[in-house]
Amino acid sequence: MSNPHLYNNLGNHSKMSRRDFFNACYGLMGLSTALVSCNTKNSNTRLVRLGYQNSGDLIAHEKKVIEKRLAPLGVDVQWSLFVSGPPLLEALDTGSIDLGPTGETPPIFAQASGSKLVYLVNIPGLTAEAKAIIVPKDSSIRTLTDLKGKKVAFARGTALTYFLVKALEEVGLKLSDIKPVNLTTIDGRSAFLNKTVDAFVASDPSLLQLQRETSIRVLRDGKGIETPGGYYLASREFATNNPDLLKAILEEYYKVGQWTNNNRREAAAIIAPKTKVDPSMMELLLTRRNFDMKPITEQVISAQQQVADLLYQLKIIPKQVDVRLGTLSPTEYAAITPNIISSK
Repeated sequence: MSNPHLYNNLGNHSKMSRRDFFNACYGLMGLSTALVSCNTKNSNTRLVRLGYQNSGDLIAHEKKVIEKRLAPLGVDVQWSLFVSGPPLLEALDTGSIDLGPTGETPPIFAQASGSKLVYLVNIPGLTAEAKAIIVPKDSSIRTLTDLKGKKVAFARGTALTYFLVKALEEVGLKLSDIKPVNLTTIDGRSAFLNKTVDAFVASDPSLLQLQRETSIRVLRDGKGIETPGGYYLASREFATNNPDLLKAILEEYYKVGQWTNNNRREAAAIIAPKTKVDPSMMELLLTRRNFDMKPITEQVISAQQQVADLLYQLKIIPKQVDVRLGTLSPTEYAAITPNIISSK
């Protein structure tokens, strides 16, 4: 995995580059006497460290809603920008941050490597139109079956891994039937445009950019391939020792998500200058996402376990993962989950 410290340059977080944006995987009240996973700035101020990526998290970052919520409690907030889920989870595992969001597959890879993360809440995955297996419009590849023996670029370890596997399964193919090319989103896009790969498993914002600026053909979008969605995750130590703090943070994230769902144009106006993406395109990107949260339930755990089992069967992860080892007890979830989320 990448060195998480490469992504922790807070001095430049307000100037999120276009490269960073297109490389993304896609996107707490009364305190105990000591916040175990929070740094202490001085004798009176504590620090909570949040990892973030783009879109909804960027809006929370820019609106400073969490800072406003925690300031009366004597808690400061430090943000660290990550280009995808795997380095964010690595930073979480090494103690560089306290919590952050990823898609469904990065936590499974992290658990397989021994990470002590815990799932906090469930967030929606990419919508059907926001992910697709694509080829150049003039490609001789007409169907998914034609991908046999072809070079297919995708970001291994992201939610697109599961999407690709399930799409191939529909036509009787396995991952071993194609030539997988593990590339980051930005590098996969370049390889696709340069035609050094035959197909590309793309997701927004890269997918929308390609749809608007180049001639492509969609072999399969995400319709009918349901995934568990993403998660906010934390270290177990932080989650169990700071339930009220965590509850307040999650509530603010939830409120920002609801605001974004109802004010996509205004949200786009906030994000566009930071990402150097045209505001109209950013607004369209936001319409292809749903910002919401659900509690961690037996249904959510079961769906995540199915993904983990599939990745193990395909030998994509080295060992069987028990998703439940990354969960809290019902009592602990009740303590950290805002009522507005637990009632869903």
